[in-house]
Amino acid sequence: MNTVVVAPVALLPPLRERTVDGLWQRALRAVPDHAFLVTDEGEFTYSEAETHIAGVARMLRAGGVAPGVHVAVLLDNGAEYVWLLLAIARIGAVGVPVHAEARGALTRHFFASTDCTHAVLGAAHAPGVAAVLDVPLTGTVWIVGDGDPGPAIATDRRPYVELPEGATPGPAPQARFRDTYLLMFTSGTSGTSGPSKAGVVSQAQPVTHALKIAEACGWAADERFYTCLPLSHANAQCHSLLPAIGLGATLVVGRRFSVRRYWSDVHRHDATAISLLGSMLQLLTKKEPTAEERDNRVSTVLVVPFPADVAELDERYDARFATLYGLTECAPVSITRPGEGYDRPTGVAGRVLRDHNDVIIVDNDDIEVPRGTVGEILVRRHDPFVTVQRYYGRERETWDDFRNLWFHTGDFGHLDEDDYLYFAGRKSDSLRRRGENVSIQELEDVLHAFDGVLEAAVIAVPSDLGEMSEDDIAVFYTLRGGARLSERDLDELAVANLPRYMVPRYLRIVEDLPRAPTSKIRKDELRRDAAADLAAFFDAETHRTRNRGRDV
Repeated sequence: MNTVVVAPVALLPPLRERTVDGLWQRALRAVPDHAFLVTDEGEFTYSEAETHIAGVARMLRAGGVAPGVHVAVLLDNGAEYVWLLLAIARIGAVGVPVHAEARGALTRHFFASTDCTHAVLGAAHAPGVAAVLDVPLTGTVWIVGDGDPGPAIATDRRPYVELPEGATPGPAPQARFRDTYLLMFTSGTSGTSGPSKAGVVSQAQPVTHALKIAEACGWAADERFYTCLPLSHANAQCHSLLPAIGLGATLVVGRRFSVRRYWSDVHRHDATAISLLGSMLQLLTKKEPTAEERDNRVSTVLVVPFPADVAELDERYDARFATLYGLTECAPVSITRPGEGYDRPTGVAGRVLRDHNDVIIVDNDDIEVPRGTVGEILVRRHDPFVTVQRYYGRERETWDDFRNLWFHTGDFGHLDEDDYLYFAGRKSDSLRRRGENVSIQELEDVLHAFDGVLEAAVIAVPSDLGEMSEDDIAVFYTLRGGARLSERDLDELAVANLPRYMVPRYLRIVEDLPRAPTSKIRKDELRRDAAADLAAFFDAETHRTRNRGRDV
């Protein structure tokens, strides 16, 4: 096994120059004829992509999108998503990426909590949005793709077309590094305390995030980044899209993750750098080895969390593995370079980036603990505007998470003598599944709304995919008087009304739920019951797989 540790190369421009369009213009000037984007729609050079980005920017401005205007984006992966992200950044508008699997009440929350006036929606997603909006959006809504988008969702609804040159007067004001660029949804450090929060992300934040990773990994201009993660997610944007632009390299975007096709797609597109969630890697390792796993140019596999058997995986895939610690609010906090940290204990999340941020481990009173002691991970950036500025419309949660002038991650960890950070679990009763933070209260609210459900209690249980796969979801629920709602019935409702990453796997009807003297549900007892007898639950995922089959 050849574990080459690469030396970091400085890529970050000065802070005031860290805008998304500034990064794009730098690449456009340097490599106009180099391949930038490869999707199912075709391949685009940087100059060809610029034509599309400029056209989308003109279209948005003609529809009333100006600096500071909130634009919801609900699309599947594809070239149009990339053009939109870059056009919104150029205008200085605020993008609100909505997960393409959002359904029902969650969709309503994503729109209602962010004051979106405009939107760009896939035709297949538009009816679902229209069904949950209390009032139509006041600005323009563009519909991408063919099909009937359903009832009106805005006072001005248009097909998605790029306007010809000169369709709007004059250039838009140039966005600054500190201007808000995105509202990114996260459960934050208190995932069970309420619905998902929209983090206010500046232009400088994702640029800094992406290029700090690129520096540490030693990536170069000849990289070909491959991602099939949703472009609404910080992972796809900051681990693939923006590093590619920062280097003048090539990005390949797949529609979605498939265990069966993943390595053949990586091989077919000649990818050199890939980013995986731990659960994705675990599923891939369970698949029988194929020729494509090694017959490719992949040199870096960036994965969170770091697998315990990383040396064996390096050998299997002939690729160097790297990992990091970070959240939507701030990333990367720490990182390992490719091929580094293989001999470190389980939970390693990289050496702290001390040139970038301060990290301390504290007890419940925010008092720092000695090295090697487990406590909550707190982070504070050196530069302004490279951390989430606040939670949009959620001042109380902002103050809670940023109290004492430190960002409280809600994660347990410790530091060793070499300044490596180790992740040791979540402080709150939180849940993370398939790379997404899940607000337990949000999920319980949806379950409570189903006919027949009196009360539902959601807990996290270990996944049978292994230590890299994050959590599975278990639900105890009680029935209203006279109701007949089997576990199979509840699963069908969940599949129809929830994104896949929020659909519970384990379901169990109970007569009542255990409570403390304050009437609060005793989830500690529920977790013990589930740990002792998970076989007593209805395993919805196994049932669906056995009866219908699925392409993961």
